[in-house]
Amino acid sequence: MDQTDAKIIRILKNDSRTSFVDMGKRLGFTEGAIRARVSKMLRDGTIKRFTVEARDEVKAVVMVATSRAISTTKVADEIRRLGVHHTYEISGNFDIICFVESESMEDVNSVVEKIRAIDGVTDTSTSLVLK
Repeated sequence: MDQTDAKIIRILKNDSRTSFVDMGKRLGFTEGAIRARVSKMLRDGTIKRFTVEARDEVKAVVMVATSRAISTTKVADEIRRLGVHHTYEISGNFDIICFVESESMEDVNSVVEKIRAIDGVTDTSTSLVLK
């Protein structure tokens, strides 16, 4: 899987209904080239189904507590800038919940460490998704 395939998967994860034409325009490819890449990823098992679930993916739920001195929205925006698309402000003991997905445990850990380094983050709690 190359970077273009990874970008296609990210687009499909965000909205699995995105057309091949739209993906092609975004990525600078023809509709046919995108269709061929998606077909190949389906054949080789990289894409298992169109919910989209990618092979060998590690998923984690990260709960984030923030300082009252920093806006929770600002912290959530910083987390989104890290590429964590599913980030939500919530009520309860934590202020933010986000869903981190990556190809390896090392990548997930790296994202969690980056979240912890954001100004205003006071605590995190991470749980791995088992199934």
